[in-house]
Amino acid sequence: MRHPALILAFASAALLTGCSKLISLNPFVADAQAAADPALVGTWKGTGSDEKGRMAIEQRGSVYAIRIEGDAKPIHLEGRLTRVGDAELMDVTTADEHDLAVAVHLVVRLWPSAGALKWAYLDSDWLRAQARQALATQPSDGNTLISAPGDAAARFLKKFGGDPRAYSGEPNQLVRVP
Repeated sequence: MRHPALILAFASAALLTGCSKLISLNPFVADAQAAADPALVGTWKGTGSDEKGRMAIEQRGSVYAIRIEGDAKPIHLEGRLTRVGDAELMDVTTADEHDLAVAVHLVVRLWPSAGALKWAYLDSDWLRAQARQALATQPSDGNTLISAPGDAAARFLKKFGGDPRAYSGEPNQLVRVP
């Protein structure tokens, strides 16, 4: 997926129509296990010259409020950060209310640095195969939907989320907006 990946990717995946192929009905990260990283807070945009959208991240206790603005109506997401080894992982779900829609959870791996933020979905073929072997899952429009109850998704993330095989391709790059 290329630019403008930020708006389309986060929004589509959070609404169960898009880019991440591994989603869960239950959270990957609970409030009690959520971590914080001040480097994530701020306003970000894609690095391409055609990028029109921006993503603002605010920390509100254990939750990150994410607002994505582009050509359409702003999209509001919530994220909960955790660390697995040296990997920073964020459970992302929609914060917008949608009639007849089920809010699902997906995971993004983050690499914050001075003025830049790289990210990638945790949904590689390898990780989806691990989910199908370890958890109650079902196919859903080309996605792997984790339907396991309770904290099974969180235990799964803790076991497999830090593995470099959990994502595929090159991470997407964002830059901080001054």
